[in-house]
Amino acid sequence: MNLRQQLKAKMARVAELAKAAKSRDLTDDELTEVDTLADEVADLQAKVRKADVAAKRLAGLAGGDQDDDEDDEDDDEDDDGDAPAGRKTGGARAVDRVERLHAKRLGSKFVKSDAYKAFRKAHPGGVGQGTPINIGRVKVGTMEDWHDGRRRRKATLTTQVGRVQPIRYPTVDMVERDNLTILDLISRGEADGAFDYVQVTGVTRNAAVVPESTSPTDTAALKPVSDMATQIAEAKPYTYADGYDITNQLLTDAPAMATYMDQELAYSLDWVIEDKLLAGTGTNGEPRGLLHTTGVQELTYTPGADARAQVVAIRQAITRVTRLRGGQVTAVLMSPEDDEAWDLLKDNQERFLGQGPFGVGPSTSWGRARALSERLAPGTVILGDWRQIALLDVEGLSILAFNQHKDYAQRNMTYVRAELRAEQVIWKPNRLIVVKPAEDED
Repeated sequence: MNLRQQLKAKMARVAELAKAAKSRDLTDDELTEVDTLADEVADLQAKVRKADVAAKRLAGLAGGDQDDDEDDEDDDEDDDGDAPAGRKTGGARAVDRVERLHAKRLGSKFVKSDAYKAFRKAHPGGVGQGTPINIGRVKVGTMEDWHDGRRRRKATLTTQVGRVQPIRYPTVDMVERDNLTILDLISRGEADGAFDYVQVTGVTRNAAVVPESTSPTDTAALKPVSDMATQIAEAKPYTYADGYDITNQLLTDAPAMATYMDQELAYSLDWVIEDKLLAGTGTNGEPRGLLHTTGVQELTYTPGADARAQVVAIRQAITRVTRLRGGQVTAVLMSPEDDEAWDLLKDNQERFLGQGPFGVGPSTSWGRARALSERLAPGTVILGDWRQIALLDVEGLSILAFNQHKDYAQRNMTYVRAELRAEQVIWKPNRLIVVKPAEDED
């Protein structure tokens, strides 16, 4: 037996002894066995946790493409011995193809959940027209699992100046790169709930060498004090949610459903989270985004016929951030239109200043990675230390499927909603700066 099966057998014996203790006194041998079981169960639980951590690390190193054979073995030990959807073959459990999906995918976790298995078991032949559907809320992972899934889909490695380049030739760069977004730049973490925090809007460093005091009134020997402009900000949990429509036939096809969900999550949640991180108003149930946060620096410029004026303004903005003690620019966030304008910049001989139409080299702005956002208006650019923005996981990612929505039960449609309960914070707003055209000033 593997570790999980051994632990299951020990726990079954514990339950048996606990049941016996309710109706009679345990014998001396049973009391001794209880002490032994306590040590064995604790030891097995520690080994199982260690094995799970090792398996997760190995799957991450291998790109998340390992089959979940171990999970299949555990599923074979179901208490009722039934196969998913109630199928049996010759007394042996028929292996469902959903169990061969990759365990690291969020869509796979949903279709492998108890709620979804119960739904398929109740409707082995599919769902008839008008049948009410409410699979219920299923937690499919943490925010870190969602981000890891994004990283595997993008398959890129990033550095402060662009990308790591594992393969280089004299004139050809063979690395395929995906566009960076704000979700690739910010920090991530966890939180238990709402909290107030000190938001640093400005710092004046007064560190200095202090000489020895020559008298009680020697002011030159006073220790310096740095000035810090702060404000109290509140971090509150919000539900970032989006949904999409599917057919009942797709809902009952587990492998197709898992694949479809993995693709849609990349659009639905990414879209709403990025929007609130940037443009959240802080009112009417919305979190406060970067563009509505006090303390963020601003710099305006007068646009020209091409992107040259913006190029100069961005360089000036970099200085505004880096002149702060510890300030640095990790990336420059711009709209797709501005990204196009940068790529089309030419010299006086009509030669492209950048990579040109056949180049796939790193997209940078003054040595800093260029990231894209469809939420920014053309001409507006945000740059700075993006690690000062953090998205903190509160309850993880969950998925809910039901057809009590409009007339979906009659139309054989199901509404699937993905939700992430999290909160966003901006530690030091003055480490970020918004560069925009002068005519956009209020």
